[in-house]
Amino acid sequence: MRRLLLLLCLLPLVSLQAQTQSVDSVVYRALNNAQQAQDAGDLAQAQLTLREALASAREDSLEAALLHQRLGYLAIARDDYPAAIAGLRAALDSGQLANEAARQDQLNLAQLYLLREQAQPAIELLLAARREAPLPLSSKRLLVQAYMQTSDYRAALPLAEAVVAADASVEDTWYQLLVGLNHRLQRYPAAVDWQQVLVRRNPGSIGAWRQLAGLQSMAGQQQAAAASLRLAREAGLNLTEQDMDNLIALQVQADAPWQAARLTEELMAADLLAPGPSRQQQLAQLWQQARDHERAMAAWTQVAEASGRADHWLQLAGLHLQQADWPALMAALERADANANSRQRQQIAAWRSYARQHIEAAE
Repeated sequence: MRRLLLLLCLLPLVSLQAQTQSVDSVVYRALNNAQQAQDAGDLAQAQLTLREALASAREDSLEAALLHQRLGYLAIARDDYPAAIAGLRAALDSGQLANEAARQDQLNLAQLYLLREQAQPAIELLLAARREAPLPLSSKRLLVQAYMQTSDYRAALPLAEAVVAADASVEDTWYQLLVGLNHRLQRYPAAVDWQQVLVRRNPGSIGAWRQLAGLQSMAGQQQAAAASLRLAREAGLNLTEQDMDNLIALQVQADAPWQAARLTEELMAADLLAPGPSRQQQLAQLWQQARDHERAMAAWTQVAEASGRADHWLQLAGLHLQQADWPALMAALERADANANSRQRQQIAAWRSYARQHIEAAE
């Protein structure tokens, strides 16, 4: 969204007629002569003509305002944006310009400020113009960009929505912007809706499908996320197991292990992940991190039964210890003891002693 289409219009002389009826004839000739020099490509002569006339014009007069205005637009032709800003600013601040010309200068000056990455004065100008009359679509686009430069995403969002509502055929960058804004504002379901538009526009884009699944996962729509990836794979897109792992990792990085566990289950149910021993162990760890004790115990039981490893039975025993389920703890420790090493047997002995104390105390 940093691309800025500059549509500054050089003010034609015909548009000056309403303003120049009472303008001093010397200034009027200077404006005409400067325009002719500019049309001939002699920008230096045009600037000299205008500056000479400005030197003799009364300050805060209409003549001075028109000369500042023309110097501003001439500076645009020279790609001298600081001088263009100074010229148009002086013309506007004089209060002498006709309403229509002043409004056009406001909008053009806002664009110049954005080219100089001065977003706040651009916002002020655009909002002032909006108070007088609705902004054209091109200026709404500029205001969105200005808000983006100041990181005012809440202000940018409704304007971006208005741009898309006015022209649904706008380029993809506007839909991507809406996805990004809603994501920044943690409006994940809305981000999903806009990303679905991008997927419909680009059904062959594997990146669009990946992002859709990621946003659905962030929105808590784990089943929908798995379904999106399954649809993408069925459409022939080259999704890999790493894509699935990356999606799970997004939830882990977001400190959402419960969502990561649910997503893992949905991906396995959709045959996008093979439910092997390492994947079952990952699922058990995620449920444990999420402190969903019931699901964690069920998952670790499945892992331990399949592997018979002491460390897996000790993981299950630790969960029973947290729940003060002494009989279940003793049963898990018995299973762990069968294949335990010396260090693990020390831990088993300590936990057995602790459990016996509580059992005896309860009797």
